[in-house]
Amino acid sequence: MVETIMKAIKAMRIRFNFGDSWTSPYLHILLSQENEVIVARCLDFTVSSHGNNESDALNSLTEAVKECIISAAENDALDSIYDPSHSKYWRMFNELEAKQVNARLTKSLRKSIPSIIADKSAVLSSEVSHA
Repeated sequence: MVETIMKAIKAMRIRFNFGDSWTSPYLHILLSQENEVIVARCLDFTVSSHGNNESDALNSLTEAVKECIISAAENDALDSIYDPSHSKYWRMFNELEAKQVNARLTKSLRKSIPSIIADKSAVLSSEVSHA
């Protein structure tokens, strides 16, 4: 018996499109390496799929999410479509997302440090946008 070793590799928030008919809100996607394949999980629907690489796994997940939504629509079950994954996957997602945000923040600050130091008197302003 081969033991499955799972290593979380990326947390993403993506939207799914049904042509011009519908665009999903941002959904939580966890990518992991499990033995020889990449597994993509949509944590909002407890739907997963896999592929040989990240792109294959995401394309396969797209089809699985599409089938999940179509099945829910055909069975008049849209009210129960939200079916969150096990908490261990959400913990992995949150930890990875926090690391990714920290890495982007650090990279951005390092790139801007000379300007920040040179312009200490600059007025700080903010812009709010949502994912």
